[in-house]
Amino acid sequence: MTRELRGVLGWAVGAWAVAAALFHIWTAYAGAWEPREMRALHLLFLIPPAFILYPFGRHSDTRRPTVVDWLWVVITAVPCLYVIANAEALTERWEGVHPLTTAQVVLGTLLVLAVLEASRRAVGFWFFVTTLLFMAYLVSAPWLPGFLRSPRPYSYPQLVEMFFLYADEGVLGSLTGISSNLLMIFILFAAFMLHSGVGQFFMDISIALAGRFRGGPAKVAVLSSGLYGTISGSSVADCYATGTFTIPLMKRIGYRPEIAGAIEATASCGGPLMPPIMGAGAFIMAELTGVPYQKIIVAAALPAILYYLSIMATVHWEALKHGIGTMKADLPSMASLLRRALLFTPFVTVVYFLEGGYSPSKAALYSMLTAIAVSWVAGEQPMTPRRIVTTMHEAMRSGIIIASVLSASGLIVASMSRTGFALAFSSALINLSGGYLIVALLLVFAVVSILGTGIPTTPSYILAVTVGGAALQKLGVDLLAAHLFVFYYAVLADVTPPVAVTAFAGAQIAGANPMTTGWQASRIAIGGFLAPFLFVYHPPLLFRGEYWEIAVAFVAAVIGISALCAAIAGHMFGPLGWAHRLVLGAVSLATITSSLQIAALTAVVLAAWGVWDYRRTGGGPAPAAVSLPLGAPASPPAGPPPTVME
Repeated sequence: MTRELRGVLGWAVGAWAVAAALFHIWTAYAGAWEPREMRALHLLFLIPPAFILYPFGRHSDTRRPTVVDWLWVVITAVPCLYVIANAEALTERWEGVHPLTTAQVVLGTLLVLAVLEASRRAVGFWFFVTTLLFMAYLVSAPWLPGFLRSPRPYSYPQLVEMFFLYADEGVLGSLTGISSNLLMIFILFAAFMLHSGVGQFFMDISIALAGRFRGGPAKVAVLSSGLYGTISGSSVADCYATGTFTIPLMKRIGYRPEIAGAIEATASCGGPLMPPIMGAGAFIMAELTGVPYQKIIVAAALPAILYYLSIMATVHWEALKHGIGTMKADLPSMASLLRRALLFTPFVTVVYFLEGGYSPSKAALYSMLTAIAVSWVAGEQPMTPRRIVTTMHEAMRSGIIIASVLSASGLIVASMSRTGFALAFSSALINLSGGYLIVALLLVFAVVSILGTGIPTTPSYILAVTVGGAALQKLGVDLLAAHLFVFYYAVLADVTPPVAVTAFAGAQIAGANPMTTGWQASRIAIGGFLAPFLFVYHPPLLFRGEYWEIAVAFVAAVIGISALCAAIAGHMFGPLGWAHRLVLGAVSLATITSSLQIAALTAVVLAAWGVWDYRRTGGGPAPAAVSLPLGAPASPPAGPPPTVME
């Protein structure tokens, strides 16, 4: 719930957002400032507006900020201004050696409280509680039993120093540095891409490519969500942007509301998995692993494609199972699509500059400028100065959420690193697994699913990879594969009940039961749940190895996932009995092996099964066509505002 400000205050907040956008655009071009100064100014721009835009609670005044809200603005601004004014002196002090002054203890306390309150309002209650629990653990760890125990107690000034003045941890740590130096310019890039007409262009491409086939609207939802996700990086934003168009069409062609909402939610959930944006994940992964951003998005490409192909397979089997036909409508013409093909130029620009050795922030900046230019040539609505200002304003609303998430996540990282919790937990995980990799992977999957309940993808990934990533590496998993494995399940938690935010968004649009939609989304995403296990056992799926190895691993994975989806749906080209489903599921799971030869042989067996089933059933009944009107997506229903990244 956000306030829609009007009048002088609305103009003032809008001007502040534009100033914040221009600041991050300038630093992307000219280079970041001294880290502590840059991060403090970043928080000064983005944390105070959280108290203006987000009310204290459901029953608070939604028309204008209260006195308490303005007090929180001051509480946030004063510590940030202190750090900016004293950045050089704070950089020269020795962490853990120089004592804190009374003023620093007070200011640090105020900033930590402000960041916690901003995260509660802008991000959610459960993330706020999770952060508090980790901070409480840091305080109480010296008196806890077993591997939870930490030998060193901290005084209150030491805690404040850790949370406020450390360069790599706390609210001004490296995670806030990622937000200030990289994420803001990519949020702006994504916002300008969407407002320049790329979103509608992707929708039209999806309709043209998938609309003619059986279950057309569902396949349009999958394809458009994948394309849209390449720029939004947010599953909820993706769901609202594409679901308001695809879900009503799916319902008209015969899908039940719960299934329609679940298909869109599952497809939208892949947005943070799809390069080149990947929400905040790719940038944080680059920081934690030391692997360049360019290599991460290349490695993530095939697993993301596998995820969407698995949903497409499930959609197809479901359409055959329920006798859902094609849609009959006036599809976008090829001439119209070719006329707008220049809207792909920003993607070419970002790849060109990344390959040319430019920093990700500069590549995003030049791509953003390209999006503005091509909107005048190929877009439906050129980026006029007024639209540019509006786009900056909306982008910085997303920036508020990201800044709140990452600055509060710095408190979690500080708590875990100072207690040695991550190392102790990874040792316990290895002991529980008995040294068997598959058991360890299943345990990490369970841990990530629990940690991801009710908190955003970014902190869920940070938490889970800190406690599970080290364990997987000790068992021989490649560093990047371990991080991508954890990241996938942090993302998929958004469609896993009991708190499946993306599935609930799909249910809201579809007018369906949220919990039922969540369980249906988990079922539809079953192939996506298998994909991370596959790339752990088959490094070629991360573009590691010879081209023939990559091709064989990918084809085997596609066939294995498609067969598993058929087993779960209970239908391939014809109905499958329980015996057939169990055998088919077991054989498809055999693709999870380190042997490429066994995976290839399994794929051949599954493909032969598919050919036999097709001949046995004649490919299923002929699809009937349903006439559907196609138009612009409807306005999203009342609900949580879409964000550009998570």
